[in-house]
Amino acid sequence: MQQLIGWFIFLLSCIGHTELWVMVVNRSHAFSLNATHLRIFRTLHELLIVLFPWLLLWNCGLGRRGLLTGGLLSEQTAFWQTILWITMSATIPWFVGILRWQWKRRFEFSKVATREIFDVALIAQQDATLRNIRGSRWHPLIFWPWNEILTLEVNVKQIQTSNPQASLRRPVRIAHFSDLHFIDCPGVDFYRFMVIKVLEMQADAIVFTGDLIDKPELMATAVEILRPLTKTAPCFFILGNHDWRYDYEHFRTTLAASGWKCVAGTHERIQLADRNVLFAGSELPWIGAAPPSVNHGGVDLQILLSHSPDHFRFAQNNGYDVMLSGHTHGGQVVLPIIGPVYAPSIYGVSFAAGLFRLHKLTLHVSRGIGAKEPLRWNCRPELTCLEIYC
Repeated sequence: MQQLIGWFIFLLSCIGHTELWVMVVNRSHAFSLNATHLRIFRTLHELLIVLFPWLLLWNCGLGRRGLLTGGLLSEQTAFWQTILWITMSATIPWFVGILRWQWKRRFEFSKVATREIFDVALIAQQDATLRNIRGSRWHPLIFWPWNEILTLEVNVKQIQTSNPQASLRRPVRIAHFSDLHFIDCPGVDFYRFMVIKVLEMQADAIVFTGDLIDKPELMATAVEILRPLTKTAPCFFILGNHDWRYDYEHFRTTLAASGWKCVAGTHERIQLADRNVLFAGSELPWIGAAPPSVNHGGVDLQILLSHSPDHFRFAQNNGYDVMLSGHTHGGQVVLPIIGPVYAPSIYGVSFAAGLFRLHKLTLHVSRGIGAKEPLRWNCRPELTCLEIYC
């Protein structure tokens, strides 16, 4: 019996240690740290997650009083008792996160009106106009079994604001996508397919919430692909942390010259579906400042574009009805039961993807379209039409 308890302590400690390093990596990517510092955190995390079980096994797993041979926790050295208690305690937020994920999924599913899933690589085999779906960039992750990086989920989600008369009028339809990450994997025709699906939505406005480019040479191509959207509806955008690593002001002016309206650090009022709608944007903590406080009088719907979902309290404190975000990619890998593990946020995976009702504010976090690392498992790229009743 004591050996079973020892194995349980050993396993719990390894899980908790992994959770601690995952928490560090998730939160480090929520701040404006440069790529070198982020790489250091990730390398340490990968190295220590692998080494810790062996260190634990060597120091208090085996031997006459080892945990795995019938020894007691109290028989270990004071140092290792402290390590064991700290790491075992770290499993508490892990279990809480699993429960939160299961609860959140039920809320999310109740708000999804329709969902279509497209295997874009398969469609391209029958459509001669879609030749460059995979792209020319070689990456080993593209061959990962059941990788969904070349699929696209197109869904419609419904949002109810606090306006009691909202259900009596037709909703404002906002097409929301995020995190394009033009890097030549997926290829440019994958994005052209996405644009076709946006056009089919016939939205009142189109919104992009940052991370446009990971290969600056593709900027002209990205603008050419996104330009047709400006001819069908007002288009608003902000930039993200991956854009910040390059000449982001060039990206901003180039996309704006094609007809897209940048609302970073400012706001724009427009009439959509007979409603007065205000769009504002924040690229914090990487670029610029938050949008100034405004008088919301006479405005039916206030929407904040924020690349990171971490700034929802700013949206709450400034009277916004809806906040649209990306950045987290939904975690990219979503494990059965456990849910996502990695998400670059100070809240970890709490707001990895989906709809969240936070008092009077509704937060929508897109899973995004692309990714620098081309791996998506149980976490498809996502294009959403939000039907907002206001």
